[in-house]
Amino acid sequence: MVAVTYGVARAAAGALKSKPRKRTASKGGFARFWNALMEARLKQAQRELALHRFGREDEPFGGW
Repeated sequence: MVAVTYGVARAAAGALKSKPRKRTASKGGFARFWNALMEARLKQAQRELALHRFGREDEPFGGW
């Protein structure tokens, strides 16, 4: 049995010099889920704070 391999001598000189691809870092599914969860919790906290309006003048002790 004979193994035939063609080394770089058979390849064109231009074919060997290719620019390396820039790899874009993409987020995985869990990272996207976690970021969406954190964003939802942040918005929920902001809604709760807006409902209670800390520091109103008509409440005793400065709204505490």
